[in-house]
Order: sequence, then structure tokens, then C-alpha cells
Amino acid sequence: MPHNNIKRLKAFVAVAETGSVTESANRLALTQSGVSRQIAAMEEEVGFALFDRVRGRLSVSQKGAAFLRHARRTLDVVENLPRAALAIASGAEDRVVIAGTSAIVHGLMPFVVANYTTERPGASPGIIMRSQQEFVDLGPHGHFDLIIAPAPTRPPYYDLVQSIEFDLYFAGPLELLPKNGREMPLSNLNGQPFISLDPFASYQESVERALKKQKIDVQLTCETSSMMTAARLVDLGVGCAFLDPFVARTLNNTAVGVRKLTPHITHSYSILTPSNTLASEEVNNFLKCLNEVANALK
Repeated sequence: MPHNNIKRLKAFVAVAETGSVTESANRLALTQSGVSRQIAAMEEEVGFALFDRVRGRLSVSQKGAAFLRHARRTLDVVENLPRAALAIASGAEDRVVIAGTSAIVHGLMPFVVANYTTERPGASPGIIMRSQQEFVDLGPHGHFDLIIAPAPTRPPYYDLVQSIEFDLYFAGPLELLPKNGREMPLSNLNGQPFISLDPFASYQESVERALKKQKIDVQLTCETSSMMTAARLVDLGVGCAFLDPFVARTLNNTAVGVRKLTPHITHSYSILTPSNTLASEEVNNFLKCLNEVANALK
């Protein structure tokens, strides 16, 4: 891709993410007029407006939003080329690259990587965070050896190879927990302050069905699409939350405890590999560590 196109894509993504030509100029070490020229040139090249301009403010247009997904993928590939070259030069081209959503990257993955690097000294896996929508929008040239995402996420050009099933955990103040390590009955949660994982629908819909079936009303204190944000809010005493067992183990407030729920609310993470591609030995090594850790922590 011509160098000018890369500069234009970077300017477009920066303005789309910041909503500001000034902030984008600071990020890219350009002048504001330089960023504006890059955007204008990109719009002329693609043949449509990337932004809607209303009263001096910029917002990504409908066509611009569709183009933004492709721009991010392109820049991701380009920016990873030096790393790929370095890996090839050092003989580490078989490095496993794993992509996951925020909760997986921050919850499950650190435990797995710790296990994997202990068993495979010298291995240096790459862990990349992506949203569920970014997985859905992946093109045919996705470059991840493994994708781990909440079911039923199914990126194109990737095949499901296995699932990790788990029960959601309740996380909240110790005084709410049953004694003697028993599971937390949903019926005990009526009227409690809760952090909702809307619009993280793969969990929240099941949670809402379970609460409705038990005729339980909780007090909503916050909504977030990030399970890690929910965990931090629990740590800070803002409310209770339902978390996966891996994120639940990242809580570090001694006044907060976790318990399995009864009745159980079960979910799963999908593990996917590129279609029509034989998994390498190193990918299989990583999967082995992943399954060992997941089974031990569930």
C-alpha cells in the first residue's frame, strides 16, 4: 500500500476515535491542517464522505463507519509487519498469536500465559484484544492462530474447535455470602445493588431470564459492556455483579467474596482457529495449557 494511503488511514482512524482534529494532530505529530488534508484526500480517493460535519463537529458517517472497520484491519496488518519480520529473523516465527475479548484477555489469559511460559521456556505468545464486533467483521486475511470469544461469536473464516463451559459467579460484599462456602441462592439477591453487563448480551440475557424466573428484582447501579469494569466496580463497593470464574479471581478487595450461583447460570467461550488450516504444534501446546488452566479455575 502506498505510504500516502497509510498516512491517510491513520489520520482517518485517529479522528474517528478522538472526534477531534486537534487531538488527532497531537497523536500523529501533525498540524491540524495536515490532518484535515489527509482526511480530504482520503475522502476524494474513496468517493464518499467519511464524516458528517454538523456545526463544526465531526462524527463518523454511516459509510465512514463501514470503512473504519476495514481501515483498522489494514493498519493492524501493516503495523504488525515489523514484528513479524523480527520474529522471522529471530527464528520465532512460530509464535502463537491469540485474540480475545476484554474479559478473556484480562481474566483467563494471564493465568494461561503464566502456565504456558512455565511449560514452554522461551515461548513468547502474542495476546491481542478485540471486540466481538471486530471478530464478526474479520476479513479472509485474519492473522490470529486462535480466537477466544463468548459463544456464540463466530468470526468468518474461522472454525470452532472446542468450547470452555463455565458457571457464572456472584461477586459482592462478604456479608451477603452464605456461610460455610455454600453457593449463593439467586433468591438472596432481591433488592441488592447490581452492575449490569448490558449490552454484553451473551451473559446479560441469561442473567435476566434467571432473575425473572425467580421473580427477583435487583437495583441497577450501573451498566457497562466491560466485565473487567464490572469487577473493578465490585472491588470499589459500587455494587454486585455476575462474573466469569476467571475474572472473579482477579478481585483483590478482602471485603469482597465470590460464590457460584444456584440455580447455575452456564455460559461458554468459543475457541476458533483459521478455516482450512492445520494447527501448528505450538498452537496445540497452547491449547493444552489453556484447557489445564480453565479446568483448574472453573
